[in-house]
Amino acid sequence: MREQYRTVAQQARIELDERKSRFIAVCRPLENEQAAQAFVDSLKQEFPDASHHVYAWILGGERILQRYSDDGEPQGTAGLPVLDALRRQGIDQAGIVVVRYFGGTLLGTGGLSRAYSRAAAQAVEAALPVVYRLCRQFRVTAGYAGQELLSRAWRQKCYETSHISYGIDVETLIAVPQSECADFDRLCADLTQGAALIEPQGLVYRPLPPPDPPPVSSV
Repeated sequence: MREQYRTVAQQARIELDERKSRFIAVCRPLENEQAAQAFVDSLKQEFPDASHHVYAWILGGERILQRYSDDGEPQGTAGLPVLDALRRQGIDQAGIVVVRYFGGTLLGTGGLSRAYSRAAAQAVEAALPVVYRLCRQFRVTAGYAGQELLSRAWRQKCYETSHISYGIDVETLIAVPQSECADFDRLCADLTQGAALIEPQGLVYRPLPPPDPPPVSSV
């Protein structure tokens, strides 16, 4: 499995007008080819009277799959610029559909390419590019005092916790980057003096935390 990949965090939609033509671009994360086709079909159903439904998607994993369609636009003026909007940002596991309503004014091949490229790029930015990292999930059981120490350390490491259960002890499901698993074991053992029960679970992809905001200047 890949250690990490870059995709988008959410579905987003933008609109722009270019010489009376209306462009509606939608970008979203995709799990597989079936989801990609359903995504395209859903936009065709939502805008059945549109002049064109141009799309592109990239799916990674063990084999990279790329698809695009000009949907009746001059060859190379629509689908490829949309695909390039994903490539330029290194986006994987995602797709874009750009719906066009022709406004009666011909844009020319260069104008078409620029319009589709601009619409697709804006949709990608609105969908919030994010890096997903391969993580190992662990179920950690610790006493309340140990759990307090662990929680503080996990927050500093930006580890994602979930499914916290309080009983005689505290059980927590936590996702740890695959490259940090050995350090995680040592951290938990050191903070609880070996009392924490650490049970490995499955592998999952989790988003990297956003960077800290830049400091605000007081000048």
